[in-house]
Amino acid sequence: MFVLDSLLIGGLRFVLDKIAAAAEAESHDDAALRQQLLEAQMQLELGEISEGEFTDIERHVLARLRELRSDRPAGLAVPADMKIAGVEATVTEE
Repeated sequence: MFVLDSLLIGGLRFVLDKIAAAAEAESHDDAALRQQLLEAQMQLELGEISEGEFTDIERHVLARLRELRSDRPAGLAVPADMKIAGVEATVTEE
């Protein structure tokens, strides 16, 4: 019984860790914010929202984008859909 309980708890912990990791990754991904801004612009052009509503959405989205960019470490910028798999270096003696 104890083994079954520990397997169940271990599996549940694994799933919850994966959900937390996905939520964390999405909160640091600017693609969703860009999509939100694009949707708001389309709604403005279709007359579904007013200029003031669009301005509020734009202000919020751009502020969040600035936060994300300031949180990123300086240096090499890697797009969100790319992953660095390895680095090769050669050292020569002088």
